[in-house]
Amino acid sequence: MILCLLLLSFYYIFMKIFLFLLEFQFARLSSMSNVEQLRQKINDLTSLIDVTSIITSTLDLDELMSLVMEKAQEVMHAEASSIMLLNEDTGLLECEIALGKVQDKVKNKIQLKIGQGIAGWVAQTGEAIIVPDVSSDSRFFSDIDQNTGFQTRSILAAPLKVKDKVIGVAEVINRLDAHPFTKENLEIFETFCRQVALAIENARMHHYMLEQQRLRQQLESAHRIQQSFMPQSFPDSAQERFLIYGKNIPATAVGGDLFDFVKLDENRLAIVLGDVSGKGIPAALFMARLISDFRYYCNRAESPADLMEFLNQALLQRSQQGMFVSLVSMLLDMKTGKLIISNAGHLPPLWWRETDNRIERVENEAGIPLGILEDVDFDNQIVNLQPGDTILLYTDGVIESHNEKNQMYTLDRLVQEIRPPVPEPHDFIEQLINELKRFQGAVNQHDDITLLALRWR
Repeated sequence: MILCLLLLSFYYIFMKIFLFLLEFQFARLSSMSNVEQLRQKINDLTSLIDVTSIITSTLDLDELMSLVMEKAQEVMHAEASSIMLLNEDTGLLECEIALGKVQDKVKNKIQLKIGQGIAGWVAQTGEAIIVPDVSSDSRFFSDIDQNTGFQTRSILAAPLKVKDKVIGVAEVINRLDAHPFTKENLEIFETFCRQVALAIENARMHHYMLEQQRLRQQLESAHRIQQSFMPQSFPDSAQERFLIYGKNIPATAVGGDLFDFVKLDENRLAIVLGDVSGKGIPAALFMARLISDFRYYCNRAESPADLMEFLNQALLQRSQQGMFVSLVSMLLDMKTGKLIISNAGHLPPLWWRETDNRIERVENEAGIPLGILEDVDFDNQIVNLQPGDTILLYTDGVIESHNEKNQMYTLDRLVQEIRPPVPEPHDFIEQLINELKRFQGAVNQHDDITLLALRWR
């Protein structure tokens, strides 16, 4: 789009030159008195081609504005010039470029409200203006002259517009011959400002694209780093008594869901799955620290409930601005199938009981999430796994997923998907994720999704 507008600008300038050349030839045939005046107009228009060359030479915004305003000052035979850009956040015009004797006193130091001063009036109305004598114009804002010692006599100001939206104001100040600016000056300057506005927008777009690319690269790196905290392989036993598999799908590049395993000794395996409040980078950093805490404290805790108390105290001491985590902690006896479960405000684990062909929700007394209150009592619940039994852990991103009809997936629907024959963990998790994607359809994932399955064989 910007390239097309620049090409149109080229076309406009060349058409102007062509028309003036025709007028020039006509003047030579009719009256030589206008030749010098027409020659000056053509020179001014030719200078605009130089401006277009400048515009295409750099995408650095400050350099671009400095170069084009130097050219403007030269073409308008002016003593000073400036560009003020509208700050969308503050609604103020801010001086980005100033050329002339007092440029260091003005650049990046002057701000005007919309409607304040000549520049503010131009930004407000979207109209160009010639002020031949500022001392007789009530709109003139004299504080700048008083603070800098500069004496403004006359001003030529024009809006910088992109798609009829004012993005700033350009000004040239005081003709060197002490005459006021003319209508011919105004016409040339408006054409010039159209090019400048397009160039500024082009440079801004380029800067935005570079920032987006840099952000994507950073998020990709953050995603790789976060995923490295997740288990890269899954534990098993020499006798193949159990299988375990988990999968995390963040809603954004990084998220706050987690799962992890630590083999404590030959007989015991610590397992954890949780959901940190919030999303994005803060949740991801919180999650990374929590995994580190889990790996440290699980070797000191005597039971999952013990581990919850250790983690809760650690989170409270760090006091992460109201962030908390719901968590399920389990301890598996890899010889007997005894599973001890403690729950801190998380969704209930689902237990597929192979011998009874039914699902049971492990509804132990779920404590509140970690990181909220001190002196919370967490309890342990014991599940004795039998051959073929499967334990499923999951986060709320699964059951709160929505489809195009704004229907929620729900825990009941998840339970219905667990039916015999229940596959082994890897295939089971992938099957559930595929079903969830079919349910969502074209709706974007709005929360992190994490599933973990443990199968006792």
